[in-house]
Amino acid sequence: MYHPFSVTETLSIAWHILKKNFATIAVYSLIAIVIVAGAFFVIDFFINDLVIATIGGFILLIGISFIFLGFIKLVFQLIDREYYDFEFSDIVPKIRMLISYIILLVIVSTLAVFMTNGIKMLGEGIVQNLLGLCIFLFIQFFFLFYFPICACFIVDDESGPFESVAQSFNLIKGNFLKYFLLFLFIELMVFIGTLTRIGMVFVVPFVNILLVVAYRKLVYSHLDVDDDITETV
Repeated sequence: MYHPFSVTETLSIAWHILKKNFATIAVYSLIAIVIVAGAFFVIDFFINDLVIATIGGFILLIGISFIFLGFIKLVFQLIDREYYDFEFSDIVPKIRMLISYIILLVIVSTLAVFMTNGIKMLGEGIVQNLLGLCIFLFIQFFFLFYFPICACFIVDDESGPFESVAQSFNLIKGNFLKYFLLFLFIELMVFIGTLTRIGMVFVVPFVNILLVVAYRKLVYSHLDVDDDITETV
């Protein structure tokens, strides 16, 4: 049966997945936090050479990307575990996925830096402030609105960096207002979570689960097939 995209249903499914698999998600998140925090500590306190620190920072970026993509794969596996069991190897991102994700991240980040620096070259005034605000909002909007769906396509469909962007625009296009409402809810959750560090420990995993479920729901909303997520929850 065809199921249109629903914000309330997406929230309900994401919460169900978190509750049902809390131990698995908590262990993965804890390991990720320890690894990332340990890497930051080593780079900040033990590496004084700028070149080595830069190389270490890039390696850390690769590591964080690997962990993030692994979490997305884990959520996909948790969604589908109603039908089959999975092993550790099933949540390990492929090299192609990692490369595609990092290329997209670097391109978008580089464009953001160039645009921001370009604005600074203008004389101070209303024009500079307005353009700076517009660029800031655009960058934040892309990273928080479209980028997570791009990551899902990279993991689920093994899409390339540019292909994932086109797929994301096409996927959201028919449900823009509903997805925007979900985006506002996520922004509110992140804002509340930032008030306490403990809050962010809970919010970050749940937000990523929510985005993966939204991706799956959006995909099903474009297909005349059974919405397996809905039927099993």
